[in-house]
Order: sequence, then structure tokens, then C-alpha cells
Amino acid sequence: MKQSFCTHRLSLFCVNLLALTFMSEVLMNQPAVAANITAGNVTKERVLSADSDVDNWMTYGRTYGDQRFTPVDQVNTGNVNRLGLAWHADIPSRDGLSATPIVVDGVVYMSAPFARVYAFDARNGNLLWNYDPSVRRGLSFTNGWTARINRGIAVWGGKVFVATGDCRLVAINAASGIEEWVAPVEDLQPACDPNGENGMSGAPRVANGKVYIGSGASDFGSRGVISAYDTATGHEVWRFYTVPGDPAKGYESKAMEMAAETWPDGWAPNGGASVWETIVYDQELNSIYFGTDSASPLNAGVRSPGGEDNLFTNSIVAVDADTGEYKWHYQTVPHDTWDYNANMPIVLADLKIDGRMRKVLLQAPKSGFFYVIDRVTGEFISAEKYAKVTWASHYDPTTGRPVELPGARYYLNPDGKAIVYPNIWGAHNWQPMSFSPLTRLAYFSAWDIPSLYEYRKDAKLGGILIDTYIIGNDAEAIHGRGSLLAWDPVKQTARWKIPQDVPINGGTLSTGGNLVFHGTGTGELNAYSADKGQLLWSVKTGSSIQTGPISYRVDGKQIILTPVGAPTFIRNALPDYGASRDARGPARLMAFALDANNPMPPAASEQAVVPEPPEQLGSEDVLAVGKELFNAGGCWICHGEQATGFTGSAPDLRASPMLYSDEAWYQVVVKGVKRATGMIGHDYLSEEDAEALRAFVVKQAWKEYDLQNNTK
Repeated sequence: MKQSFCTHRLSLFCVNLLALTFMSEVLMNQPAVAANITAGNVTKERVLSADSDVDNWMTYGRTYGDQRFTPVDQVNTGNVNRLGLAWHADIPSRDGLSATPIVVDGVVYMSAPFARVYAFDARNGNLLWNYDPSVRRGLSFTNGWTARINRGIAVWGGKVFVATGDCRLVAINAASGIEEWVAPVEDLQPACDPNGENGMSGAPRVANGKVYIGSGASDFGSRGVISAYDTATGHEVWRFYTVPGDPAKGYESKAMEMAAETWPDGWAPNGGASVWETIVYDQELNSIYFGTDSASPLNAGVRSPGGEDNLFTNSIVAVDADTGEYKWHYQTVPHDTWDYNANMPIVLADLKIDGRMRKVLLQAPKSGFFYVIDRVTGEFISAEKYAKVTWASHYDPTTGRPVELPGARYYLNPDGKAIVYPNIWGAHNWQPMSFSPLTRLAYFSAWDIPSLYEYRKDAKLGGILIDTYIIGNDAEAIHGRGSLLAWDPVKQTARWKIPQDVPINGGTLSTGGNLVFHGTGTGELNAYSADKGQLLWSVKTGSSIQTGPISYRVDGKQIILTPVGAPTFIRNALPDYGASRDARGPARLMAFALDANNPMPPAASEQAVVPEPPEQLGSEDVLAVGKELFNAGGCWICHGEQATGFTGSAPDLRASPMLYSDEAWYQVVVKGVKRATGMIGHDYLSEEDAEALRAFVVKQAWKEYDLQNNTK
């Protein structure tokens, strides 16, 4: 069953009237609600009892522990092959989907890029309302990047909370989709100023009447921060900076005084350690745990030549949930120079280790090591490789610090280069990880691909050039370099491993039916037995799946719901690694239930059709200059390694009409005439530089044109 956007046919008044009517009908059969709350009735008491509430998925990870496990066993190993499509809902996003849906009392809440929010009927996918905050995208490079990503929303007390790429935190009425408040500007700045290379792309988390959100990126000079806001008013309750600021202005806390000792001159002049994703609340210890980004510039030889640790970059940090006061930290990669940040999913569990029960925190971040940390004290318990790693051999069990391998620090090598595993995007990134308390295993995607790092002082991304297609990007080169892992965090070994066709694949859901659901970069939603890894069911969706599926029940029937559609970092940066040619279809929600039999919808490819390019220009030397400029200028972040990014709000340059005019190309690339759409100008480039870039992209356009037309 396909839903249509009623806003295309009806007035906003009609949409809201339909939504309110539906909400009233739904809530007649739901638990008693707080006064004046007609939808989105998430409370502390309900979340604390979420383990037994199998009808809803009220928080990002279903429960505060973020295990992404449902005890429901209606769909199980014996009948999962009877799953069929119950409904689907198309979402008009040119940049795919990265968010986890939230389900509360028969309503599915979902966000998309540019912080657009949608509410659907959980029974049939009919649209109830949608909200568009009109996010600006040309304020800075980081603003343009974070605007195109949104990893989710939070629901609490009748409100839906969403963070934007232009540094706004917005509360929306869960029943009507009408904006209730926007966090005051004075509370967000200077902590999040989109004019200063910042933005917010993560999913807010809510606990105890506070909504928690962090800054969105640290790659171009912003200072990391996480803040708590009052859910009723939007006013800031507390703020925790993650790296020290200018000592002349005074440090904000004792934690910053401590961190200052690990930086040259006592501070981080170029910022770092943004909190762009994982935030987890621990109701037992009243702690907030979060991971932090790397530092800027990324080249540690430039940033911190004395070898300092640079706290709290690349760290897991614990603070008091009520006050933001520092509790402890563990730094996964001290003095990082590969962008191995720690923003990846954090899962809480109680495990028996060395004969005693421990309250632990589990993480499989970009570094390629799986970490088990005592979440009470921050004590290092263990770390072992889950993927190919060439930057470190192991972690010292006494100090909890990595033992690095020679040659990995590229800036120390005679030629300033090194091929290092994992790559700059990591061995695992933001894709959700699940944990089953039945099997005691963690399930997540892992990647075995390297990057070539090269020291280049003029490179925009922290003084380095990056080539992540160094192993090639054809099907033969990348087959089997991605896998689904079932990881035993006590033994620190893989129980089972399933190779995948492309390296970068999606998140997971584990269930009481002894199942693990996993989306892939080739567009399949697969179901495996959780204990043995046996493939039991698979459906081809036509769109790359990178976020994680969820489970809920409606009318007593279990629904497996997955968002599909290659998100920004796949379609704009690494398309060949995370979206096969037959998985470049539209963004949509797809719901599956036992014995449902709706036909699968068509999935028209969003790969741009490349017209015949202009005649190749430039000598081989000019093409080499263009390739280097494309890399050094960070063009690949939005337009793909080797200009292979396919259609999104950041266009496929190979199909751009600007290629046919040197003047039009110059005006866009250098002068920034399309800044309002996110394409900032690069005024440091000369006319010759611009032509070299155009020559390089024309060459890539001819490759794609020949491929699409089978001319070679």
C-alpha cells in the first residue's frame, strides 16, 4: 500500500485536521496520557518500562541502553520467510535517509535531510503531517554538509525534537506538526554558529525533561560542544565543551583545565571533538555518555608536533545528566591523525567478565577495535580488532593505550605518505549496532578498506590528501570487503561473519525471535538467525540501506520497518562502496509483516544520466593538477571520490551543464554564485586551476558516459 503526500492535494488546514482526527482515534485505545498531550506521549516512566512495551519504539535505540533489541518473537526463525510488504511510504529526499524512525502509539515519526519531519499512520503508512524548517545551506561548508544529513528525532511530552544544519533546535507539536518553539539563538551561539563552520546533524536524545544535542562537525575548525535544553521552553540547562578554548578568556570548567594540559599552548585554536552523533543516557547512573570527533587540522604533526593527546578528541566521555559535570573519559585514539573518531554507536550492557558482573559500555568505532569500557568508572577492560588494522598492533592492557605500528603516521615517512587500514571513514561508522541479551552478541557492519594518506600543507581537510578508492572501485576489487559481524564482547572474537558484496552496509536490529535484520549497500533487507548467522529471508528493495531497521506492533501484529535510500555520505562521497548500481533507488519507508502481500514498488534509479560530455580538454599534466586540486580542495566530500557522486542535492558533476562553459564553471566553482544551494565558492583558485578541475571532471564524465552507453 502506497501513501501519497496529502499536502500535494489538500491545504495545510486539511492535513492538520486529518492528523488531529487520527490522533484522537488512536489515543482512545492507548495508555492514559499526561494533561493536554494528544500524541507523542513519551514520559520517563514509559521509557523506563520500554523493555516490556513491545508495541512502541519510543527512543533511538528502543530503550535507554540503545541495544536496538526487541523481545517480540512473533516473527521468528520458523516463519520469517513469510514476511511480505505491508506498506511503503515515499519520502521526497534527494539525499536518502540516515535516521531511525520513532514509533509512539500508532504513529511513525521520521526525519529526512534538511531536518524535514514526517508523521505516518503506523498501520498503513498514510501521511498525517509534515514539517519543513527551511534550513539554510550556504552559510559555510559545514553548514552545507550537515544540512544534507539528519540522523533522527526524539519524541517526549507531546513534542518532536529535531536539530538542523543551520544550528537550530526545534520542538514540533506531535499531534499537528506545528512548530512550538525554537531554542533561543543566544543559547545556541557561539556553541553552534553556522557561519563559523558548524551545524547539527545528529538525533537529539531526551531524558528527565532535558533534550541533549551536540555540534555537527569539527573538520574545518569548530569547537565541539554538547548541551542540554529544557524540553518545555528550549532554554539551555547546561553546556559542556569538549576541547579547551582560549586560556586568555578563562576555562569554563575543571575538565577544560585538565584537557588544556594535553594541548600545545593550553588550548585547541582550531577546535575539534564535535559530538555529531551518539549520545546515550544511563538511568542507573544518571550519566550521559557521548563520543567525540577528531581534531583540526587532522594532521597531528601540524596540530600537535609534541605528541600531546589532545583531550577530549576521539574519546568517550561521561557527564552528569542533570548538571553536565564531568565524570570520566576514555580516549580511544590519542594524538589521532587518521580521523578515527569515537562518534559511533554506544551500547550499554551488563556482562560477566573474568568471573564478575560488570556494567559496561560497548563501541565499535572507526579505529577497527571493539572496546569494552566500565561505564561506572571509565576503566579500560579490553579492545580487540574486528577488522583489518595497520595503524596499531594491540592495546596495552595496563594503560589502555594503543601500541602503534611503524609507518602508519604518514607525516613522519620520507615521502609523507602511507596506506592505512581502516580508511578515513573507518572500519565502522554511524550505522546502528544492536545487541541481543539472548545471544550476548553485538551485531554490526564492518569494512576492510584502506585510505592513502598524504601530507599536503595546502589541503583543505587538515593538511592531508586522501584517496579512499586506492584499492579500486570496481565490483571485483570491493567484493567481500564488507561484512556483517556477530561479535562476542566477552571473548572479543567474532562468533560468525557474513561477507557482503560492497564494503559499506547498514545497521542492524536483533529480536526475541532469534533474528538479526540487516540492510545492505546492494539494497537487500536480510534476516539471519542470531545464533548461527544462517540467512533465512531476503528482499530486494532497490535502494541502498544504511540506517537500521526497527520493530513495533500495531493491532497485535509485529512490523519490521526499515528506511531505505543511500544517504549523503554514500551518494556524495563513496557511492561505489555503499550503493551498488542496482541500489540507487528512492528514499522511502518499507514495512514488512507476516503474510502481507502488497507488491514491491518500482525503484527507479536516481543515478544521473550523463549526456555526451564536451570534448576532452587539457594535457595529462593538466588532468593530474585537476585531480590533485579536486582532492586537496575537499571536492570529493560532496561530489564523490574521483567525482563519482550520484544525484542528490549536491549534484553529480559529470552531468552538470556547467561543464560545457568555462565561464559558467568558473562562476560556480570560484565565485560561488550557487552559494545559496550549498556550493560555496573557492576564491583561492585561479582561472587555470578552475580549468584543470573542469578537465578532470570532463574525463570522469566520459568514463561514466561510456559506461552508461556501453561504448567501451
